[in-house]
Amino acid sequence: MKRKTGIAGIALTALFVLSLLACSGGGGGGGGTSTFSLAVSGTPTTARVYLNGQPVENPQRITLPPGTHTIRVETTLSNGQVVAQEFTIVAGSVGSIQYDLSRYQIETNPAAIEVWADESITVAASLRDLQTNTIVSADFVWSVRDATKATVQKLSSNSARLTGIRRGATRLVITDARTGVVFEVPVSVLDFPPPPN
Repeated sequence: MKRKTGIAGIALTALFVLSLLACSGGGGGGGGTSTFSLAVSGTPTTARVYLNGQPVENPQRITLPPGTHTIRVETTLSNGQVVAQEFTIVAGSVGSIQYDLSRYQIETNPAAIEVWADESITVAASLRDLQTNTIVSADFVWSVRDATKATVQKLSSNSARLTGIRRGATRLVITDARTGVVFEVPVSVLDFPPPPN
């Protein structure tokens, strides 16, 4: 009888230790604060990864504290457009994120965007699926990086009015609400008198 109590005691002690390890997130402790791991990968592999606006050195091993976080992945195309994808995640809800910045491309008309200060132009955009080489449905959200240089007002799901405010450079930010893909198109605001009509 005494022997069974000893084995039962050892088993209960082992079970207690294991439950403590499970509750502490693996024994790292830290006073009850848990961290979570996240791996970010995709195409192109050279894309820049940001966690809450800060650059990430190793996208395959991101440590997240508890809470909600924004992951942004971006690359710059040869024409100056920035292609990005953003993800909002709760730490611990996913262990990895897969992105594909080479699947979609936003085409703007005009392709090179210049606007005079105190003048407006209409910019149209379309979303091309590069896997099928077709224009696909999109609902664009429009903004500018520097509202002291230009402003933008949505006219329809695929067009907006861009107004120059003062000379300088900014970016027109076009986000497809359906795919979460973001494109940033360079904008030049000129301040000389516009050419005669």
